[in-house]
Amino acid sequence: MEKKYTPMMRQYLDVKENYKDALVFYRLGDFYEMFFDDAKIASSALDLVLTKRNGGVEEKIPMCGVPHHAVNSYIQRLVALGHKVAMVEQLESPSEAVGIVKRDVVKIITPGTLMDDSLDEKNAIRIASIVDYQYGYAISLLDMSTGECIALRIKSEKLGLLQTMLKNNVREIVVVNDFNPKIIDSIRNLGSITISYCDKNDIDENYLELCNHIKDVNVLNSYGKLINYCLATSKQMLSHLQILKLEDSNQYMTMDYSTITNLELIAPLRAVGKSNTLWGYLDKCQSSMGSRMLKKVISEPLVIEDEINQRLDKVEVMVNNYNLRMDLKNALSQIYDLQRCIAKIAYKSVNAIDLVRLLKTLKQVPIIMNYLSEYEQFKELIKIDYCSDLCDLLDNALLESPAVSLKDGNLFKDNYDEKLDELKLLATDSKQWILRQENIEREKTGIKTLKIGYNRVFGYYIEVSKGQVGMVKEEYGYIRKQTLSNNERYITAQLKEKEDTILNSFDRALKLEYQLFIDLVVSIQKYLPKLHKVANNLAYIDVLYALSVTSANNHYCRPIFSDDKLEIIEGKHPMLCESKEINYVSNNCYMDHDKSILIITGPNMGGKSTYMRQIALNVIMAQIGCYTACDSCITPIFDKLFTRLGASDDILSGQSTFMVEMNEANYALSNATNKSLILFDEIGRGTSTYDGMSIAMSMIEYISVKIKAKTLFSTHYHEITQLEDSLDNVKNVNVLVKNNDGDISFMYRIVEGKANQSYGINVAKLANLPDAIINRSNELLAQFESEKKVVQQSFGMFVSETVVDENAVDLKQMIKQIDPNKLTPIEALNAIYDLKAMLK
Repeated sequence: MEKKYTPMMRQYLDVKENYKDALVFYRLGDFYEMFFDDAKIASSALDLVLTKRNGGVEEKIPMCGVPHHAVNSYIQRLVALGHKVAMVEQLESPSEAVGIVKRDVVKIITPGTLMDDSLDEKNAIRIASIVDYQYGYAISLLDMSTGECIALRIKSEKLGLLQTMLKNNVREIVVVNDFNPKIIDSIRNLGSITISYCDKNDIDENYLELCNHIKDVNVLNSYGKLINYCLATSKQMLSHLQILKLEDSNQYMTMDYSTITNLELIAPLRAVGKSNTLWGYLDKCQSSMGSRMLKKVISEPLVIEDEINQRLDKVEVMVNNYNLRMDLKNALSQIYDLQRCIAKIAYKSVNAIDLVRLLKTLKQVPIIMNYLSEYEQFKELIKIDYCSDLCDLLDNALLESPAVSLKDGNLFKDNYDEKLDELKLLATDSKQWILRQENIEREKTGIKTLKIGYNRVFGYYIEVSKGQVGMVKEEYGYIRKQTLSNNERYITAQLKEKEDTILNSFDRALKLEYQLFIDLVVSIQKYLPKLHKVANNLAYIDVLYALSVTSANNHYCRPIFSDDKLEIIEGKHPMLCESKEINYVSNNCYMDHDKSILIITGPNMGGKSTYMRQIALNVIMAQIGCYTACDSCITPIFDKLFTRLGASDDILSGQSTFMVEMNEANYALSNATNKSLILFDEIGRGTSTYDGMSIAMSMIEYISVKIKAKTLFSTHYHEITQLEDSLDNVKNVNVLVKNNDGDISFMYRIVEGKANQSYGINVAKLANLPDAIINRSNELLAQFESEKKVVQQSFGMFVSETVVDENAVDLKQMIKQIDPNKLTPIEALNAIYDLKAMLK
């Protein structure tokens, strides 16, 4: 038998039926209520009291609620946990409703579409749509808070897809309903990404001009899916979206998520925040949008020499001009987050204070551009429309310190609108009338403490203290309205008549001011494309300023680019060398075609890993257009950077440390080229000695013969150092240690040659292990070394191996992945174009 719910509950259930994957916040009066399972989930997640209410059926319905004025904080907490929230509002006034008030969902807030002032200003969260076209993935990524949208294509590899999601801080993905369930499970196991579904990929005509330069059908399908999902959740136009940028992997140095994590470029491995990261170290940006762009710049170092040098030329101008840096600092510190303000304007969620900040930012634009105008290096950057007419419009419209709430009025200057001025004058005159009337009543009654007050319940009233009530005479026409403990309140016909005039003028002024503000926001929306350009240029100038400050203050050197030689003189780890707790020792590095692999030996704690990291960080700094932390830097431009550093946990699959090590090593060896840089730290230590040593030696020989990438390879397997004798491009270096009768001192200096011993027991002694253990260890070591057999190693397997065309391998793999029966004609044609492109 069908349950008979009350009309209100039936309305709720009808709404819930269409939003099963969201928690429905149902507006009832001053509260948002949740019912049934939604209430149970929300009460547990938000620590709310779970109650019950009658709903027309025998059993009571679980219910919990939150006050409407504090709803944002609750939504943020739920979304942070991966939930979606559907906001149900009243669509008509209760006084005009026939029957139950109409209600429906006005927007859906999801982890990938959350737009709120509480968001970290310096971080970007993204929503992604993924299209699987069998031999690859097309991905569109959107930062809803700024409207930035990029697209990319990657190989059909699960690990590569997962790393792309993590690298781009994706919080939500949109896929078709029949998307590969194994991939969905892997993404869900990451624990930080919400899965959403949308099968519609037709692009609304309003967004075609944002992507009409894109010809790739699969990219357009992913973009269309993303747009349709965001339209469905926001319930309004996305007028703040920027032009879709198709990211070309050949424009940037490729670094996977593991490399970015291992090098602590953006986030620290062990601490919270951004301390000890390259981003934190370089972030001297004066604006949050500059900080966000700097993070992107660090994650995507350039690989085109002209582009790097053009950026370095701009940085050099600032490095050499202290006054320019100070002028820019002062001006940039007065700009606000224009990118997120644009999104608020598009969503009409902006307030008057936001527009005042927009005005203040626009006023700084010509000042900043004027500082740069005398330098040829910035001529293209400053060729933008400064939106001066918009600046004048806002300057003439808004008060310098407007009210926070639009409902409180006090937004516009005098003379902005004639009708508004009239209403404000009427309201002001009415207030003056109240003050004059108060004096008149005091003179008439002789009650010097009499006053006229106001509250929303009774309106205007005359208040008389208890001790003077006897002075109130009948002929005054006072009508008792309220009795309080210390006084009596009265009204008069004259006062009530004036009240109508006063309140009417106030209400009319508030309504008109609100409408004028909405009209102003609509008029600003036509400037959004120009404002995007202004915002992007300001953010980029801020990034250049930050790079110049770090370069100048630390007396760093401008890098020089070569075809093959890597020569760093007195290089430093940029973050560690500033630490007051560390007496940092700088080091040199030299690699070229003839010596492209360095095998680094030495004890733990000797500085091998730090040395490798400092080389990578200086290379990255050079390729993002920053000066480098050394006395001199000559470097090739690396197309890819791969690392396997430390025994970090596997966030991707929960595998053992050794399996993670092998996966990351395989990814590097499969994708590296002769223009890449590889950093391998202690490869093979996760398994038995001979297994690990064999794997490590094989990898070095493979890199030496097949890949020919610049490689730094640290190891404790001293047998590996003999590769220097059999492979021409391998060179041994070691960390210098002073040994004084068993007491060792780390010099943290890299010198040529191999380490004579591992010093493991000496390090154990430094850690104050019991003398008995140290002595027994020395006895066992002597015994093992006396029994050690010399094993002849056989090299050259990879030398004699037939060289395989890597492009042919990729082509073969791609063709194997294609199922012709599942391709549409246009997808088949697209696949043929891709195959031909790979052949070229």
